[in-house]
Amino acid sequence: MMPSLFSAVSGLSNHQTLMDVIGDNIANVNTIGFKGSRVSFATGFSQLLQPADGPSETRGGRNGIEVGLGMRISSIDRVFEQGNFENTGNRTDLAVQGDGFFIVGDGDNRYFTRSGNFQLDADGALLAAGGRYHVLGRLADKNGQMISSSTVEPIKLPFGEKDPARATTEIKYFCNLNANASTARTYNASIAFTTESNSATAETEINVLDQTTAPLDDGDVIRISGQRRDGTAVSVAFTYGAAGDGTTLGDLMARINSVDGFDSTSDTGATISLDASGKLTLRDKLRGTSQTTISMNFEDGGSQASAMVLPTFVNTEAGMSGTHWASIYGYDSRGDQHKVEITFTQDVTQANVWTWEIVVDDGAINEASDNLMGNRGTVRFNTDGSLLAFEGGPLTFSPSEAQGVVINLNGGTVGTFDGITQFASPSTTIALNQDGHGMGVLQDFSVDGTGKITGAYSNGVSRTLGQFALARFANPSGLQLAGQNIYSDTVNSGDPMIGLESGNVNQIYSGYLELSTVDLAKQFTDMIIAQRGFQASARVITVADQLLNEVTQLKR
Repeated sequence: MMPSLFSAVSGLSNHQTLMDVIGDNIANVNTIGFKGSRVSFATGFSQLLQPADGPSETRGGRNGIEVGLGMRISSIDRVFEQGNFENTGNRTDLAVQGDGFFIVGDGDNRYFTRSGNFQLDADGALLAAGGRYHVLGRLADKNGQMISSSTVEPIKLPFGEKDPARATTEIKYFCNLNANASTARTYNASIAFTTESNSATAETEINVLDQTTAPLDDGDVIRISGQRRDGTAVSVAFTYGAAGDGTTLGDLMARINSVDGFDSTSDTGATISLDASGKLTLRDKLRGTSQTTISMNFEDGGSQASAMVLPTFVNTEAGMSGTHWASIYGYDSRGDQHKVEITFTQDVTQANVWTWEIVVDDGAINEASDNLMGNRGTVRFNTDGSLLAFEGGPLTFSPSEAQGVVINLNGGTVGTFDGITQFASPSTTIALNQDGHGMGVLQDFSVDGTGKITGAYSNGVSRTLGQFALARFANPSGLQLAGQNIYSDTVNSGDPMIGLESGNVNQIYSGYLELSTVDLAKQFTDMIIAQRGFQASARVITVADQLLNEVTQLKR
């Protein structure tokens, strides 16, 4: 009789422990990063009344006879499953996707937590557990490089720290220079030469042109005047007649193209031609800036009255050398800005060649006063538009009251398209970036998915300040809760594997918090089960008591 009482008592006690765990889970349903626990039961000792017998030739085997003496708690396990995230928008709120733990410490001991609701104190230190512990990680040096990969230390953000000015050492250019940026100066006749309303050709006699209103005779003159490309005057007389310069339009054009005309045989000359409609067109042979002009007049110098309507000429394309410019501000050692403006000019005398010139501070920085050098050069391109050579530089000058500036001009990698190119497309912006900056002060920070902390300075510079370290355990359920939502390692959790975890192993989300993993529906279901188990054990005690009461009444 007594064993039943003791078994029922174990049921009462252990189901009470189950209720304690359920109560703790429900109480922490809104605790950041909380991981719920579960209770596992096991049978207790049993009393063997009769051992088992094996079968023999005359009878069968017999099972042992034993009576259980109650139950016990096999384990209380903390279930480290991934919790859902809450978007808080607070940059110091962090959540871990994966099995990692943030590392915190009080100077003497290290602890571990999934609760990422961190705060900043007046010194810029990141704190956990309401300010009781420092958040640990790795810090970076002044160049943004991690100081050590083997130790972790309190993370402190140096708000108000100055980032000193840095002189510009390189300007990168990334652009396209229009291969057709330069144009040849062109004049078109205002009217077309025709004969019987059909377009005239070079072989057409001048006297059969519709524009010849009274036939020309020997001695009549068509005078061509204007300017050559270089601005020198042109004055050529075409004398009509077989004994003169000819009688056809082709003869007239040959006279205009002659050496004392626009000199079509020269590389810098101009050529007049006749298009399919019968219009005369004068075009420079060389693209670029030009002063070419042309006009024609008729002079009746023969024995008979002659008349002819000659066209005027309209400038249909202005001769120009293609240029493109862009500017960017560089910095000296004091952080003063200097406007660096570069102008590219297409070389019309060489194929696939441009020259460049840089003006600093609109000319205030010059060769005489500031030792300006390396501000002129050449860019050459391959026939596929890729960079062949960027010649010239580095740009150097000595601003007053600052160290001398030496700037490497980076036009890209030779043979590639990662810098300056030359295609038959519009020119684009060319000053991509420069590596200098003025003095700045740390104003803000952000945390990326790898836990890297990037500081933003008032001068626009971003620099790595440090990185959160994460710990992983072979057996997270072996951790011991140390209060304040933090854990300490034990002999059964294994030593912490500390690293800068990222990628598929662990991902850190800034502006989020991991919620409690407690499932209220499951907890209330477990509560019903615990209640019924407790009631059933209590009923066993009640019945056993009644039986014992009957035994004590036998004597009476």
